[in-house]
Amino acid sequence: MLVCTAGRHGATDTLGQEMARVLEHGGVDVDVRTPESVTRVNGYDAVVIGSAVYSDRWLPVANALVERISRSAHPPVWLFSCGPLHSSDRPVNVTSDAAHATTVLHATAHRTFPGKLDPERLSVGERQIFDNSGAVAGDFRDWVLVCNWAREILACLTAGRPGL
Repeated sequence: MLVCTAGRHGATDTLGQEMARVLEHGGVDVDVRTPESVTRVNGYDAVVIGSAVYSDRWLPVANALVERISRSAHPPVWLFSCGPLHSSDRPVNVTSDAAHATTVLHATAHRTFPGKLDPERLSVGERQIFDNSGAVAGDFRDWVLVCNWAREILACLTAGRPGL
């Protein structure tokens, strides 16, 4: 199985690593890779792709991966987005990029997970966006939710059915 994440500051990558840990514990061989290092996915039984969300968009490297693998046959795909909480205490909405990826990859499922936002790690431009976004700084990753979703994926693979 391939777990591939696109992030800028580590939160999305750690979600993918935790999913991989759960899948490996369940007996699955897992490769964890960056989107730039993946040219095709034949040879894998399943793929998980995750992207950080900035300004309601997936990162360009995640979108490029989706386009590369959508051009040919591919195994079942699960998608996730990672974003900080907004002041309304809700995770980021499903982005147009995630919706597009779900459609072109015929993804089994897409989930949005709250992320982590440390303003000290942001670039000047990211800091300006943060200051005007209504986003809240902090670590909002829900490890139980992430692990349970990985177990759902594992259950689908074990049962030989790609759907949740």
